Amino acid sequence: MQDFNNSGQINVQGDFNVTDNSHNQHKLLIYCSNEELLEERPFRQENIRLEQARKIKRLRPLYVLCVLLFASAAAWATINGKADLASFLMGAGGLFVGFQTLKATIEPNGFQIDEQNAVNEINKLLKQRRAE
Repeated sequence: MQDFNNSGQINVQGDFNVTDNSHNQHKLLIYCSNEELLEERPFRQENIRLEQARKIKRLRPLYVLCVLLFASAAAWATINGKADLASFLMGAGGLFVGFQTLKATIEPNGFQIDEQNAVNEINKLLKQRRAE
């Protein structure tokens, strides 16, 4: 912010920091109570589920492309009455796109790995405390 001027009453020249006095401090899982851990686990599991849904939604156009490539390869082979290089390349392209899209859908991304590690840590802590 260059200047903050409110009818001449407040004039800030330089850095302007706002402290909202929120009490949401980060707390390590090991310092959480059993009740807090039991509340945190479903939240983390829901984050994993939502991220998977986002990945599927984001990769849906590639699934459509894969189907279109397969369909065009089949149509090309049907029209020509034989399998030639063009139908082979379109089919191979469809296979490649399909495999890579399936791989990207199944493999967890960094966020999902972090959230799953947190869920595993919560489970371990609850077992150590004999809360489960």
